[in-house]
Amino acid sequence: MRQWPNDPTVAHLIFVDHHTVPTANEVEAAVEHARGKGARAIRTSALFPDAAAVVLSAGFTPIDRLALLQFQLDQTTMRRLGEPRHRIRSMTPWSHHVAAGVDQRAFGPLWGNDAASLRDIRTATPTHRARMVRVGRRIAGFALSGAADDSGYVQRVAVDPEHRRLGIARDLVVDALVWMHANRRKRALVNTGIDNEPALALYEGLGFTRLSDVLTIAERSSHE
Repeated sequence: MRQWPNDPTVAHLIFVDHHTVPTANEVEAAVEHARGKGARAIRTSALFPDAAAVVLSAGFTPIDRLALLQFQLDQTTMRRLGEPRHRIRSMTPWSHHVAAGVDQRAFGPLWGNDAASLRDIRTATPTHRARMVRVGRRIAGFALSGAADDSGYVQRVAVDPEHRRLGIARDLVVDALVWMHANRRKRALVNTGIDNEPALALYEGLGFTRLSDVLTIAERSSHE
């Protein structure tokens, strides 16, 4: 459990292993813990359907639904990607505060990350990659990716609204896929809002395909 980015009154319940389905008692214990910490509400990370069913039956309400997409990392799909047009650099941990500003401008105050949550994303998988594109001396966009077992994960892609429609997001995703393929991962996964048409168009244009699972982010007042 963490503090929700940019809102200390909300607890963020993170499900680390999506293969594990919580029990109703575990969910209630999490709510009690959040209440004990003084949180006014508790929100979940993105949940697969079985876990979502448990938390929804415990009084949570869906606040967002996410499409899950997959990209097969084989020679055929990789050849179709082409080369990035922008110079892509490593993003160091001391860039997190600046990157968080980009993220919040891109996604708004509810869904934008702060520096602490960007650090959490980078440590969520055994290996990770953080990359950015600069325009002038400013970060115009960044991507956080991770890998575990045979899968890679495009965990976060954010582009400052001032620099959209320049192909920055596409280049950052291609860079992540090339890294995953070089590290012999078999597939890449990403999720995005089911109504986020620009992001869906980006991923499907690169060759991602939607999976049947729809992920759920849910919320409950800790006083209920």
